[in-house]
Amino acid sequence: MIGGNTDGGNKGGSCAAGSPLAVFAVILQKLRPGLVGILGWAALVNAQPVPVLPVSAESSPEPSPELSIPPSQGSASAPVPWQRYMDSAGVSVVLKQANTLIEQEVRNLEKVPLGFTPNQLQVIRDQLRQRLGEASLKRDIIARLERDFSSQQRQELERILASTSLQQLLDLQQQLDQARVRQAVRSYRVKLQERSPSERRLELLSTLDQELQQSALETDLKVELRKQLLATVSHLKTSETFSEELLESQLSAYRDMVEGETSDNALLAYLYLLKRTPSSSVRDLLVTLDQPAFEAFMALCREALQESFREAREQIPEMARLAGN
Repeated sequence: MIGGNTDGGNKGGSCAAGSPLAVFAVILQKLRPGLVGILGWAALVNAQPVPVLPVSAESSPEPSPELSIPPSQGSASAPVPWQRYMDSAGVSVVLKQANTLIEQEVRNLEKVPLGFTPNQLQVIRDQLRQRLGEASLKRDIIARLERDFSSQQRQELERILASTSLQQLLDLQQQLDQARVRQAVRSYRVKLQERSPSERRLELLSTLDQELQQSALETDLKVELRKQLLATVSHLKTSETFSEELLESQLSAYRDMVEGETSDNALLAYLYLLKRTPSSSVRDLLVTLDQPAFEAFMALCREALQESFREAREQIPEMARLAGN
């Protein structure tokens, strides 16, 4: 259990079982992740695990032209359109959650009896948004891509992201922003409970989710933010600093929960959005995505996000000073 040692400054030990931090760690690990999910999927099902269900033949909603994938916008000032790449790969829609998730995690602090003042909570909120908000995370990811993603990989990525089927999928995903579509998904979920599962279709859509890596990126974002909250409280209340290994160990059950719910919610969304899409078309999209350049791009995005959080945790003592600790 993470918490305070009486001698302080611990770099990786455990805490006294009855300390305020130990109580907080137990409460925090039981709090569910925020209802914000990838493209709002978690909110569609109230963040509950989705049963393994089949595909229906129900008609899909009409496409929404205003939510289509933006065209290439290369310019002299931005010769490499990293923003467009992140949009087209589904990275931006995950990062868009960051500020809302930060607000939810700060509100979690208000629910536990740790004696934070309104001013301290506001400083924590402001510091998290400044260092780990959507804009900051995007800058960090772009810097990492500029450094480690080669021109040859960019050319291959351009070809992959130009796929008509991938753009159509992202168009469909963005329809989940519409209230009428969210209601349709909720109704569809009830209908699915009356039908037996199609194992092949289910495996195919699960593979699609794994190849896109959006669920994996969202899991990283939520788990890293929860680590940040726990590390921040540890320092503010006990002046202790814990290793990354210990934080990961303490939140392993939380990671499993987030990973499972995010994937289940994504599966429900794909079952709905692609219900009129032949499996052969989904397999063609999988062939398009199963390329080294796309895998390398998503891997760097995930690594850069994790690195941003690790660096932010190294800056916690300064944030604690600003919070008046």
